[in-house]
Amino acid sequence: FKTAKPADNCWVMAQHQWANEGCTAVHDRNDTLGAPVNDNGGGVYALEWDPENKAIKSWVFSPIQEMPQNLIDAIDTAGLKDESKRVMPNPHSWGTPYAFFAIGEETGCSADHFKNMRIVFNLAFCGNVSGNRFTRECPALAKKFNVTNMEGINDPVETCNAYVESDPEALDEAYWKIRGVFVYQRELRKPKKDLTEKN
Repeated sequence: FKTAKPADNCWVMAQHQWANEGCTAVHDRNDTLGAPVNDNGGGVYALEWDPENKAIKSWVFSPIQEMPQNLIDAIDTAGLKDESKRVMPNPHSWGTPYAFFAIGEETGCSADHFKNMRIVFNLAFCGNVSGNRFTRECPALAKKFNVTNMEGINDPVETCNAYVESDPEALDEAYWKIRGVFVYQRELRKPKKDLTEKN
């Protein structure tokens, strides 16, 4: 992997991490969000939550031409009425994931943290992660819109908010255009009874 993980505690209130940061991953590709994805004609984001194999993995395919054939076929056949013609996704054939989080026993991230999951599309311009990075990633804007806390120290989230409030038109290109959302769930397979067994 060429992925670094600066935050390794999935608890939302973990010490030495931003509130609600959880586990994050930073990759050397700088084209998986925002304008670079738009310039590439969009992308496909895939996540596999696999408690049986103790992992959560994610992939980013942008440009879309980088998608593995199995994923293309799964998306193209997802709406077919004849379920026998649908191709099921096989993440094992998709190559190295963009991010990999170990979960479960002996990993430091208990599997019971992951239940009642929801899919959320969010444009949090100045949320906990993006807001805290604003001063570092946009130093000129941070200097111009500097907001300090009671101790006189720069508050990156409030500084980010001040920028957004001053020029909302700058964010005209910040929106989601979604072709589809596909959710798959593995079936629980019961072991076949050995017909050679005698009752």
